[in-house]
Amino acid sequence: MQIENEVFMIKCSESDETFAREILESLEREQKRIMDFFGIEKLSKKVEIIFYNNLQDFIDLRTENGKYPERYQGWNVATVKNGNIHILNFDLYKNAPQHEDTTLEDYKKVLVHEFVHSCHEEILLNKSIMPALIMEGIATQLSEQTKYDLNRKIEYDPQDLTKNFYNIKFCYVFAYEIMGYLMATKSHEDLLRILREPHKIDVEDLVNKTNEFIENKQSLQK
Repeated sequence: MQIENEVFMIKCSESDETFAREILESLEREQKRIMDFFGIEKLSKKVEIIFYNNLQDFIDLRTENGKYPERYQGWNVATVKNGNIHILNFDLYKNAPQHEDTTLEDYKKVLVHEFVHSCHEEILLNKSIMPALIMEGIATQLSEQTKYDLNRKIEYDPQDLTKNFYNIKFCYVFAYEIMGYLMATKSHEDLLRILREPHKIDVEDLVNKTNEFIENKQSLQK
């Protein structure tokens, strides 16, 4: 069955209807804030949200070159594909060891996170170049996933962050910190310029400035 508004269309089983309506209400509270941030009045199409009640179906979606990538195993519960959100249902989400202590509010933030990706894709000038560091940074910040707010200095080679992002430990923490620095130091206009062409950013310079920003925050907290 389908439950929808002007922005979202949720595809779910009848048994998930009550849950799907709760999710839609939660997203409706966030959609204007996210779209306004990106300067979007109307999306090019509705964002479909597909709940997966079967883990293998989700694995099949995420399989690349005939293999389910190691970087996805155990923790990956949602993805955006062609602007649409694919996500495990809440019970399967909780079954993953990495997510067993998380709450329904955490799950809702994952959906907001994925919606940020959908909106970000709308403004990208080159959709074939989407650096994960910047995309995950803005998604973790705008979805208010404060669990990543650890004030942790970035101790990885910038090239690894660019080319090997999802295989790096604490990758989402680093993305959150980097975007936190940008949001604190750039005008909204400059930030949107970066988000439109994130591949143009100097990652080494960005890492160094983010670490300085973190050091300053740490010194103020002492």
